[in-house]
Amino acid sequence: MLSFIKAMLANAKRITPDSLASMNDMDTLGVCCRIGSRLIRGMWMKWQLPHVSGWMLADRGARVMHGGHLRSGRQFSLEEGCLINALSKRGIVFGNRCTVGRFASICPTNPLLDEPGEGLKMGDHSNVGPYSYIGCSGYVEIGSRVMMGPRVNLMAENHNFSRTDIPMKDQGVLRKFIRIEDDVWLGVNSTVVAGVTVGRGAIVAAGAVVTADVSPYAIVGGIPARLIRNRKDPMEPKTSS
Repeated sequence: MLSFIKAMLANAKRITPDSLASMNDMDTLGVCCRIGSRLIRGMWMKWQLPHVSGWMLADRGARVMHGGHLRSGRQFSLEEGCLINALSKRGIVFGNRCTVGRFASICPTNPLLDEPGEGLKMGDHSNVGPYSYIGCSGYVEIGSRVMMGPRVNLMAENHNFSRTDIPMKDQGVLRKFIRIEDDVWLGVNSTVVAGVTVGRGAIVAAGAVVTADVSPYAIVGGIPARLIRNRKDPMEPKTSS
């Protein structure tokens, strides 16, 4: 029986059954209990989310505000303590097999009173990293199979600050898009600011702050982020002496 359960788990995770050979019976039962509790919470949350397709998983403390603006494909997963404020002009849209990590926040709009932001679209098999923050008051578009480490920040607006005779807080904000193309890896604690496109297959190193467009398959790092090398060209870029 437990062998059958392991085979089902492997199929759900799209891995080989041999990779679970080190799990003993207690490990297998523990995983099943956790998945079961997440399924039950997901069923309860889905009742409040009319535009979620298929089944979903949810941990304790996961919250969705204004759920009528959220849409999702199959196998949607919300981890412990995450928050989605879905109130937005274009909605919050997830593809199939997307995950919002532990204590991550997706906020297009101030939850109390503010002009609604634009929203978010995420492709299939992508994730929001644990403790990450997506400020999608400007439109944020994330492609398919995007990997996001913990504490990643996507900030699609900037405060205006040109005047010095009034506080910056009273000058409003400028909203712009952020576009993360397919097969991108955003490293832990990296930040992408408004108006930036990160090209297909690119890697943003841990701690980097991306203030300009990143070419496809580029590896960038630093503050501000600069080209380290291109994945399709093993030669490092020349640096001036």
